[in-house]
Amino acid sequence: MRRFWLKASIAAALLLVLAACGRPQRGEAVDLALRVAEPGLYELSYTDLSEWGWDLSSLKAEQIELSWGAQPIPFALMGNGKGRRLRFYGHVEPSRFADYSLYHLRHANEGNDSTLLVRSVTSEDAGAELQGPYTVHSEYNSTYLTQAASAESWLGDRIFAPGEISTTVVVPALAGGGATLVLQVWSASQAPSDPDHHVVVEFNGTALGDLTWDGMGMQSFTLDVPEGVLAEGENQVLLQAPGDTGARAELTYLDWLELTYDRLLHAEEDRLSFSGAGSSYELSGFSGDDIELWDVTEPQQPSRLEGYIVAEDAGTYHLRFSESSADAKRYVAAAEQGFIRPTVTAAFPPFERPRDGADYIVIVPADLQSAIEPLLDHRRSQGLRTAVVNTQQIWDRFNQGVPSAEAVTDFLRWAAADWPAPAPRYVLLAGDANYDPLNYLGDSSPNLIPTMFRNTLEMGETASDNALADIDADGLPDFAIGRLPAQTPEDLEIMVSKILAYERDLPSGEWLQNMLFVADDDDPFFHSFNQRMLGVIPEDYATDELVIGEGEKDTRDEFLGALNDGQRLVSYMGHGAVNIWAQEEIFSNQDIRELEQQGRLPFVVVWACLSGFFHHPQTESLGETLLLAANKGAVAALVPTGQTFATDQQVMAEALFERHLFTTPTVGDALLASFRELDPERPGQRDIINTFVLLGDPALPLFADE
Repeated sequence: MRRFWLKASIAAALLLVLAACGRPQRGEAVDLALRVAEPGLYELSYTDLSEWGWDLSSLKAEQIELSWGAQPIPFALMGNGKGRRLRFYGHVEPSRFADYSLYHLRHANEGNDSTLLVRSVTSEDAGAELQGPYTVHSEYNSTYLTQAASAESWLGDRIFAPGEISTTVVVPALAGGGATLVLQVWSASQAPSDPDHHVVVEFNGTALGDLTWDGMGMQSFTLDVPEGVLAEGENQVLLQAPGDTGARAELTYLDWLELTYDRLLHAEEDRLSFSGAGSSYELSGFSGDDIELWDVTEPQQPSRLEGYIVAEDAGTYHLRFSESSADAKRYVAAAEQGFIRPTVTAAFPPFERPRDGADYIVIVPADLQSAIEPLLDHRRSQGLRTAVVNTQQIWDRFNQGVPSAEAVTDFLRWAAADWPAPAPRYVLLAGDANYDPLNYLGDSSPNLIPTMFRNTLEMGETASDNALADIDADGLPDFAIGRLPAQTPEDLEIMVSKILAYERDLPSGEWLQNMLFVADDDDPFFHSFNQRMLGVIPEDYATDELVIGEGEKDTRDEFLGALNDGQRLVSYMGHGAVNIWAQEEIFSNQDIRELEQQGRLPFVVVWACLSGFFHHPQTESLGETLLLAANKGAVAALVPTGQTFATDQQVMAEALFERHLFTTPTVGDALLASFRELDPERPGQRDIINTFVLLGDPALPLFADE
């Protein structure tokens, strides 16, 4: 027999009960950042907040401000004294750079309006729905494919025909009946035969569909799962490519599966979320009678429901309610154990606009900030107005507290438009980035300062720091921007010490006039390119060229010896990969670590492919090693994150060597002027602008004073 309790208005009144009068002084409590990793009802107890100087027992709702970005978020206060709790609905909007949301909790002045709407429902006992439509979305992000930009470049396993892959879809609380399966794949091959792709789909051993299509790109298919085939718990989906299209190669990647079925409205872990329109519902499976029911159709403006019935049956609890609505609504319910605790940290104070403006901006994660201070002091001593901002301050102001590349651009746009003139000239990103910010691979390095991603002709998407600095969207950077690709304070200290030594204690000697140009021998253009560049170098410098494989000499030993003797500039034209130059591997990361340059560090320019692929989450690029090697390598490097054509590289090289490198104050000024001679409307030159990055400080002086 069931016992029923009606959720009366007395229960709702507990929202605003006060244990005592008064409030803490403003300075006693810490402003808090609340990290929310999944959608649901969240709770903070008196004890949770007292650790941060909050006395929840003495606060009225209007003395508390909960916000998501600039948007106030309604919340509920429950209970008395040390049993006081703050509850709110946490919503997550995943992006490429973040899979969580960040809310802020602060003290507010009296009268802050944070009212949570309380709406009544009825508790009719007839015709209650015990089930509702439910969708399980399974996304497979195990393979990074730069060509699949429309899928944000992350896909699942591949099927190379003839072949197959299988996966499981977990179905909780199955009510019975059939289902709908939506399947999305990326085809990465094409052939003259039409169709050139064929995939057979089975679900728990039952054939669902025989799919054929033609060409490369994203494909979506909707298939019916017959009644009786779907099972509660694990279900197997098998994709088979028989390899019978006649295509010489047939390659398909699974992107995601989505299964929609009727689910029993049964709580898991004391919580349940579901959608419905204009009906009566009975929710089951709760451990206690104190069940909260919220309408979260508008996740940033939820409402708390009252007037429903709670019943007990054989040690578990049920909730019944009814409301009439022509529109679908989203509901969430939770009993005591179903409330989620957010991760709580102290919030950063907002970044204040520099009173005198800035010439030189450093963007740095808070954990690395102390390591950049010696460089900031040095730039100030040179007369530059400096501003340092930590990344969280940018996320808080421009992206609701979570990382994004676009937030960096928005920050720079604000700096250029609203800070005291003259506008900033230099931007230094003091932290690394990678293409796996959500750690799909499981052991990726942290994505500390996101880079922008741009599509290119040859390889699909790749990293573009210059795009971060394009505040007017004309395809050209508006600041001289560079990056110190540090993961740790120790990394940053190494790079800062090399910059300071270069500017303060550069070893004297003939090496200061030496410039070495290296050419791969796989294409005659590489040598002719170098000859063209050698012809525009000022006569004061002693230039030399090495051609890989030329004659009987060991070019690799000669090159490494020349680096140890000291070169002011090294320019390489030829084939390259992430961590080597040329097929002969004339230069590698290990070679850099074994150099003995004794402080005679060059500026390195690479006219090749991929040597600046700094955004690899697990492999250090050659460009990074040049910067990260202590007391050796390079002081700065212009390196490519992608693949581009040598003829387009030559346009950039001529602008740099002939007109700007030896006449402008800093390496950043020279690169900015050179990039702005290129035409972003021409695809090849646009790729040069987007893919050539400066690893180093853009305010580094090189040749202008000589």
